[in-house]
Amino acid sequence: MEPQAADNSEMPTAATLDQVSDVRLEFGESSEDSMPANSILLRLASPVFNRMLQSGMKEAQQSVIKVDLASKEEFQIFYGLLAPTAWSSGAVTKENVDTLLAISDYYQVGTIKQACEAHLLRLPATGARLLQARKHGLKSQYERCIRALAKNGAKEDLELLRKSEPDILLEVAVKQQELRRQMVALKDEVIRCKGFFPDPGVHPYASHTFTAGRKLSEAEASKISRILEGQGSLKQTLEKMLKELQ
Repeated sequence: MEPQAADNSEMPTAATLDQVSDVRLEFGESSEDSMPANSILLRLASPVFNRMLQSGMKEAQQSVIKVDLASKEEFQIFYGLLAPTAWSSGAVTKENVDTLLAISDYYQVGTIKQACEAHLLRLPATGARLLQARKHGLKSQYERCIRALAKNGAKEDLELLRKSEPDILLEVAVKQQELRRQMVALKDEVIRCKGFFPDPGVHPYASHTFTAGRKLSEAEASKISRILEGQGSLKQTLEKMLKELQ
């Protein structure tokens, strides 16, 4: 009996995005600057694309969608993240976060927009980032930038807000007043806490009387003193905080 020949045929593979494409996305003025796309993938990901590709709409009839928001190269990154299993935690980077945010916000793709905000929360807060958060409705990023600029806003950031969005600058000023009130309250609390610590050289609690009326013995006072030896550094920390709050 002759041995059967080995099956050298290739294993079947899943279809690529190009193979299942049924619409064309056009960028800029030239129709030659375009890319194929899958209408079902677009409609499942975006309510905006879903409306465009409904029966009777021009885009559905012509199978062509004009994209003015981004370049072909920028949109290809966004489109690549819509495919099944394409998403990863490192998909959004410092280099592409601004573009992905603008595209995902316009086309209402919540998962990518949320990932963009999560990445922006790890970047420095600036006036430009605050304006960006306002434009795209990033609540957590907006509140973070307001607080950061109120605490330590650079002159150029505040000047940008004054020229672009004076109402946002007012929010920063209000937050500054709020933080200042908190600092004053903190200063009072530091002074109060500092008073709990004995001055250097004073035997702490040696003559302290408890509610029962019994004074501490020398042995008891010494034991407490040893426990409280580390409070000297804490008192110094409180004194340093007071100087910074002046």
